[in-house]
Amino acid sequence: MEPHPPVSAVLGEVRTALLPESAALSRGSAAELMALVHGRPVRSRERPVIWAQSPTVVEGIDCRFATPDQRRVRAVGTVAARAAVVGGRIMQSSAHSTVLPAASDRRQKWVHYLGRPGVAEVLTRAPAGLGAELTAGFLAVRDSATDTFDPGAVAARLATRVRRNPMLDQNPPLHTPTTRLRWAARVEAGTPATMTMTLHPGELRTADFVVGDLAELAAVQAFCDDLALHDWLLTVLTEVIDEAEMYELSRTPVDQVISPLLEHLVYLWMPGSATPPPLRGLWEVLEADPGFSRQWHARVGQLRDRLAVATLAALNRVSTVW
Repeated sequence: MEPHPPVSAVLGEVRTALLPESAALSRGSAAELMALVHGRPVRSRERPVIWAQSPTVVEGIDCRFATPDQRRVRAVGTVAARAAVVGGRIMQSSAHSTVLPAASDRRQKWVHYLGRPGVAEVLTRAPAGLGAELTAGFLAVRDSATDTFDPGAVAARLATRVRRNPMLDQNPPLHTPTTRLRWAARVEAGTPATMTMTLHPGELRTADFVVGDLAELAAVQAFCDDLALHDWLLTVLTEVIDEAEMYELSRTPVDQVISPLLEHLVYLWMPGSATPPPLRGLWEVLEADPGFSRQWHARVGQLRDRLAVATLAALNRVSTVW
């Protein structure tokens, strides 16, 4: 048996949003929502929070990859995508491809590529440093209308499919943004796992991973799902704080914006709980700098203090009337 060609890189994107449903889904309802492929099992669990994940959905691609020097790199293969419901409240859709050099520069029949879900084969000659080139090109912020590899588009289509399910009432308890975590990972044998995360204006974040072996590489997707979830929670929290300030200026009851977040989302903060063991050390780095949990607990405390002050003021007004 011929050895598999070395992995050049794994490229993916995770999209995170609030599920358009007024009540938190039970484990059974979440699993029903994630039954996207007939006859394929849905993974689910009850603890530490309700979680259900769809079977993998495969989509074929024949496209070029972006590189810093604009060199043409063509690949054919598939993108592996899946959706998940976390805590009965949050929806994530993710898509990725493992990029390998093709055994031949000739395009194969589709049955060849469909038999390797989530693998994209580079048909053009692959230089030794292709992984670093693909990572740099993929993570560069650029016009999304180009014809380059875009797993985010696959993740977006999957998210739309889930959101339109008739079992959802389209009435979420609060309005929140959708965030995108675009990530790339490559192996440098024997090196400690590292990650560089960048927050861009708007909804986009990027994360660049270098890992020491294939076991760590296989864990990157699950780590990114966990990272994207907690980054989204922090983003929503920041927006709610900004909105609360506007409510106070307009003399609108501030509890209308604060209470839904405290009731429906705060209990979902559990960084690292869904990360595979090979990459849990990366959470220690994030907790040290920029200090994910420090930011979260400080801002949640700020909201609770504001809610307490608003409640006390409302009670004082009632006492004055009486």
